[in-house]
Amino acid sequence: MAYEVVDATYVLENLGKMPLVDVRPEAMYEEGRIPGAISIQLMKAKEAEGDTATVFVDEFAGHGLQPSDEFIVYCYNGGLAHEACDLLESKGYTGQKCYEGSWVDWITDESRPIEH
Repeated sequence: MAYEVVDATYVLENLGKMPLVDVRPEAMYEEGRIPGAISIQLMKAKEAEGDTATVFVDEFAGHGLQPSDEFIVYCYNGGLAHEACDLLESKGYTGQKCYEGSWVDWITDESRPIEH
């Protein structure tokens, strides 16, 4: 694991400065997300035909996120975010950062912004 694990303070400090990727299912994304996050669903990639990592990385490239770009990945409770970062790393990505606490942690502080 070469990617950096970050916390809510880091995410908050980088809102609007660094891309943020929500890897949760679409329904969860639509219910609420960290402001500015784009949706790239890991489970959708896992259900697609072909190699999951390739399908997933193609989605990142489709959003203009290249292997050396820095961006933050989060999910519901950190599990999928770590899995996503591992998949990206297996395909040569080096700039991803994993928000380990993810959505569950983010919503514990009412002062943190939420987008619907």
